[in-house]
Amino acid sequence: MIANQPNSETEQELHFERFPALELLFQTIRDRYPEFDLRNCEGGAEIHFMNQVHGNLNRACLRIFFPSDSKCVLFFYKKSAVPFSRDRFSYGGVVIDERSSSRFTKSDAAEWVDFLLSGLQPGQRPASLKKSIPYTIPEN
Repeated sequence: MIANQPNSETEQELHFERFPALELLFQTIRDRYPEFDLRNCEGGAEIHFMNQVHGNLNRACLRIFFPSDSKCVLFFYKKSAVPFSRDRFSYGGVVIDERSSSRFTKSDAAEWVDFLLSGLQPGQRPASLKKSIPYTIPEN
């Protein structure tokens, strides 16, 4: 589904009320690049932008995953270009704690969106992105 904003059912599943950083993320997406694919998946949702990077479809993905009621993980990755492969190439993640509602700002959300729109180019890497995260992200 191509969307320019999550519907109310998706918003409930994304827990905007508990994780204001997600609301900042989606507001930034709407402000900067309104055309994206949003899919519900195991444990959360996945975002894929419909732009091109260096003449090719952007392969960068963002998995929003809830490992527990009080944690949200933003997992930045690319799917393999090999059609039959299930590999994912991790570019890192951001762990958002329910108690850290003021820790992330519009500037952080802008860095996340710019990184995704760039196709996860190293020069666009967000300062808040960690190389490793202590959670197993579901495949689907």
